[in-house]
Amino acid sequence: KNVGLTKLVDNGEDSEEGFCLCSTVRGGLCNRDCEMRKVWSECAYWAHKGWNCGNKRIQLLLRKEELCFEVVRCQGMGLGLQATKRIRPDTAVCVYWGRVSKPEKVKQNKNSHCYVAEFSNGLVLNAAKEGSLARYVNSSCQPNLRLEEWDVCGERVLVYVSTSEIVRGDLLTTSYNDPSWVGKCCCRLKGCCGSIGDPQ
Repeated sequence: KNVGLTKLVDNGEDSEEGFCLCSTVRGGLCNRDCEMRKVWSECAYWAHKGWNCGNKRIQLLLRKEELCFEVVRCQGMGLGLQATKRIRPDTAVCVYWGRVSKPEKVKQNKNSHCYVAEFSNGLVLNAAKEGSLARYVNSSCQPNLRLEEWDVCGERVLVYVSTSEIVRGDLLTTSYNDPSWVGKCCCRLKGCCGSIGDPQ
C-alpha cells in the first residue's frame, strides 16, 4: 500500500466516529482537553461544522499549499530542512509519507533504511523512492521536532510536531532514537553525544 496523500474518509454527518463532545459539553471548540486528542485521534473533518476546531491540525496541514520549510544542503549531513518562517511550539510541521513495508524487507536494502519511520504496530514507512520531504529531517542532540502517530479519519498518520519555538533559518531536526540505526551524529552542537542509536 502506498501512503502518498493521506485519504480522508467521509463517514457522513450522522456518524459518531471522529466526533467529540467539546462543542456540546464545553460550549466551544476543541482544545488540549478534547477526549479525541487525548487518544491521539483527530476530529473528523466534518465535525463542528468547520475548520476552526483545535483538533484538526494534520488535516489543515494537508490542505495548505505553502510549506513552512525548504530543502537545503547541510554541512556533513547531506540534505536537510530549514524553516522559512516562525513556527510555534506544538505545531504540525510535516507529514511523513512513504510506502508501507515490513521491517525485514527494509533491512534488505541498506540505502532505503536511511529514510524510514516506524508505526506502533511494527510496520514502517519507507520513503526512499517515494515519500514526502519529511524524510530529510536530520537527527540532532537538541531536536526541535518529535514524530507523533495519529488517527486521522481512519488512517494512521505519522507527523512531525514542533517541540519548541522555531525561527526562520533554523534547521528542522529530531532524535532518531532507534537502537537499530547506529551511526555518527553530525549535528555539531555543543554537547553532541557523537553517535546515533547508542543509549544516552
